[in-house]
Amino acid sequence: MSRLMTNALNVPRRSCLLAIILPMLAVAVILRVVFAFIPMPRPHMTLQADGLIETKTVEDAQAHTSMTIALPDDLLGSEVYSVGTYTRRAATLPVGSVSITTIKNDWRFVEIVERPMTTLEDVTNDYAARSAQSVALGNATATMLTLPTNNIPCVSPNERWNLPGFCEIARILAFEHNGTVFTIAADGTHASDGELITLAREIAGSTATTDKTNPSDDSPLP
Repeated sequence: MSRLMTNALNVPRRSCLLAIILPMLAVAVILRVVFAFIPMPRPHMTLQADGLIETKTVEDAQAHTSMTIALPDDLLGSEVYSVGTYTRRAATLPVGSVSITTIKNDWRFVEIVERPMTTLEDVTNDYAARSAQSVALGNATATMLTLPTNNIPCVSPNERWNLPGFCEIARILAFEHNGTVFTIAADGTHASDGELITLAREIAGSTATTDKTNPSDDSPLP
């Protein structure tokens, strides 16, 4: 008698489980089909914010900031892809800041950010750098920052979005020149430390030498 009761109880339990699992599976399949037809959002290399104006050239961007935008004459084989001007404060970027992205071989080469109305110390303190090295640019002093990375996958070049490839920023060279703080940033493979220094040297108009300030980082700079 007890065995019959147990079997009778098992039938409703199985029915309940099937009633729960089958709709869940159906919903999962439907969602998978729906999301397959929804295009992925376009990734952005430039920090998106209210008041951001994106242009293709420095000349077009100059109309949106009172700061004189500086750009090296020699971009080391790269070319300007986009220029973002911030007409409102965005995170740690003051009003009038400019972000210039250059590309080379269909990948981001460097990102040059120019910040008015701030100091080199304030900018370097904004980054939780893993290590720092002093870089002398003539009369100016720059800092090469090595950032901790989150192992975010690179975005490959995409023709549909007309978007070059780019990876997570790993190194930043920061310096001050003529009242503007510059940062020249690159990921781990597409621009060397020496190329960052060369670009900074051209902006600052001086010869660069280096001197380590963090003995825990033994990687030499060119």
